[in-house]
Amino acid sequence: MEKETWALLGAAAAVAAPLIFNTVKEAFWETKKRKREERHIVIQLVFLLDNYISQCEFLSYNEGIYDPQLEYKVMAYEKPDLKLSSVKGDYKYLDADLLYRLHSIDSKRAQVISELSNLDDSYFDDAPDCTGYYAKRQELYAKHGLYVIKLSEDICRNFKIKHVSWDGGFNPATSIRERLTQIRSSRSRAKLHSMERYAK
Repeated sequence: MEKETWALLGAAAAVAAPLIFNTVKEAFWETKKRKREERHIVIQLVFLLDNYISQCEFLSYNEGIYDPQLEYKVMAYEKPDLKLSSVKGDYKYLDADLLYRLHSIDSKRAQVISELSNLDDSYFDDAPDCTGYYAKRQELYAKHGLYVIKLSEDICRNFKIKHVSWDGGFNPATSIRERLTQIRSSRSRAKLHSMERYAK
């Protein structure tokens, strides 16, 4: 009986060994393929996010586009567009948190657009200059840009990507952070000035 048991185990091992080997081999290659595909997608995303951040950076300083025919600044502007569909690769290789944060950019962009289209009349009191409107637009896009910057920086850190500045050392992320500092300082000065006037 003991010999039969050993013979049975030996036969089972002979059948199972190649199956186990092939399963392990397939799992190894699938993991390698997944990492390679994930990195390929992530590199494209970093460039895509850079472009999107630069669009937000432009709007964080922009005070309207002068139209020579109308002879004043117009409020129409080109809205940032992420174009995730342009990324080549299968998004199933990205983790759920990263996918959520990527897709949340569009919903946050929609919130910015909605807020700007629902401002009350006080933002347009000095038309056609509309300084209140442009100040609000600058602030909203600077904050929106900062959200995208943090995502891009997290991606670069997680995937050990060395992110470099643009030509000439310009960095839209740094520029947006500086702009937000300026906006906060300006608001603090305005509030202090208002309190001083009220005190008098």
